[in-house]
Amino acid sequence: MTDITKYDEHAYEINTVSAGRLAVDIETLKSFDLSNHEHGAAACGCCGCCFTGDCCGDVDCVQGKECEAKDCHEACRENNEHHDCAFCHLAFDTDEQSHEEILKDLRELSQALAA
Repeated sequence: MTDITKYDEHAYEINTVSAGRLAVDIETLKSFDLSNHEHGAAACGCCGCCFTGDCCGDVDCVQGKECEAKDCHEACRENNEHHDCAFCHLAFDTDEQSHEEILKDLRELSQALAA
């Protein structure tokens, strides 16, 4: 596990060849199904606005108001901390090679944490 290191108290970092250094939120990893991911859907279960830049608060969304890109409480924590998030890359990056590499590292990290 030479390419996986602890980032901070809630995240690890994986270092991929194709996508670079990516943060992995541990709580998200625990609930993430490694056998299934879908392009264009936020793999972490968040809204995905952190990746697309279309960030808004739920109240303003419901009322149809402009949000002026304020932080959304549904946004990915790692992206809010200005990290590249492994789960966002799985959802929105279309490069299959990087997906396979990320999934391999996530499996390895998951197994290491379970041991």
